[in-house]
Amino acid sequence: MKVITISRSYGSGGSLFGKRLAERLSFVYVDDKFIKYLKTDKKASEILLKTLEDEKPPDITERYSELIHNKSYFKTALIVALYNLILKKDVVVVGGGAHFILEDYPAKIRIMVIRDINERVVDIMEEKGLTEEEAIELIHRKDREKKKFIDFYFDRDINDPSFFDIVFNASTVNLEDAVDIIEHYANKFFSNINAEEAKKIAGKRLLENRARLAIIHHGLASKSMVEFEAEAEDALIVKGIVGGIKEKEMLIKALWGLKGVNKIIDHLKTSTLSKLIY
Repeated sequence: MKVITISRSYGSGGSLFGKRLAERLSFVYVDDKFIKYLKTDKKASEILLKTLEDEKPPDITERYSELIHNKSYFKTALIVALYNLILKKDVVVVGGGAHFILEDYPAKIRIMVIRDINERVVDIMEEKGLTEEEAIELIHRKDREKKKFIDFYFDRDINDPSFFDIVFNASTVNLEDAVDIIEHYANKFFSNINAEEAKKIAGKRLLENRARLAIIHHGLASKSMVEFEAEAEDALIVKGIVGGIKEKEMLIKALWGLKGVNKIIDHLKTSTLSKLIY
């Protein structure tokens, strides 16, 4: 239920800081390898689909490779996977835009780790056996990749400090001191959080995004302009416009297929979408 997100520049030591902090707090450590796993590993589809529906179309697992490269699908899948995880564990998440995904989740601390470029270059040269020029190029490339990921999926400024609660300069604050500081702060911060309320919020966000994935799975996303709002962790309000009665029936059926859904409040309207779009 408790989450600490860490964003970092390449070579800043942010990943090591995250691992040490997770060990100190007995949290689960997750980094952006999780994103690669979600995109490429066949087992990821099975794990993700288990969180979605009691019954699923037979071709979904086969279509997973295609779907995961869809921008809307992948972002929503990432949100589902993260909320599903934090409902079960206390987590330190490094990278992946987690601080944006969890914006309205109260039980979180958002940290950014920065470091002087010259120190980053020296460490990368030693770690990778690179020349200074190669190390500089690698650092710039990795930082560009991080920026591109955030721009593409979240349309936010990765370097905006207002998105973080704490910014550490690893050139002036050593790793162990940073861990000590956050351990002290985290214990105080999380003691003031209403855990039950945080759990309800996480459950609602999870349900809303599971619903979004479900309509993509069933090929209904392009045939509707629909919004979901979780009234509770097992109750879903669906509103917006679908292209016809048949599409509406298919959408509602897909939502009833979601695990744990006991109530659907239908505020859908039917219309010709092309009239609204054009």
